[in-house]
Amino acid sequence: MRRTLMLAALPLLAAGCASQPPAPPVTPEQVSVHESVASAPPKYRVIKRLWIESWGSAFGVASYGSRQEASDEFRQKAAGLNGNGVINFGCYRKSGEDGPLACNGTIVRFQ
Repeated sequence: MRRTLMLAALPLLAAGCASQPPAPPVTPEQVSVHESVASAPPKYRVIKRLWIESWGSAFGVASYGSRQEASDEFRQKAAGLNGNGVINFGCYRKSGEDGPLACNGTIVRFQ
């Protein structure tokens, strides 16, 4: 009986040892932006896909005047969610050659 109890407690002990300390805070300047996964570090955890996951994207997405403006906002959002990278970042014209940009990307935490 005692042996069974000890064996049953092993997974709980192992799970407690496997937890990781919280990641340190990130500033927007520390967030790297990558157009594809190929240029990013190989190990990461997805935090959030911006402008695609929300139900509001069915009605509209944020507009940006330039790619740099979008990149800066994505860095801010990533830092706010404690992410240190953005992968699959891309911007597309909403309409015409001089129209506003719609951008999307995935906030990640590189390990």
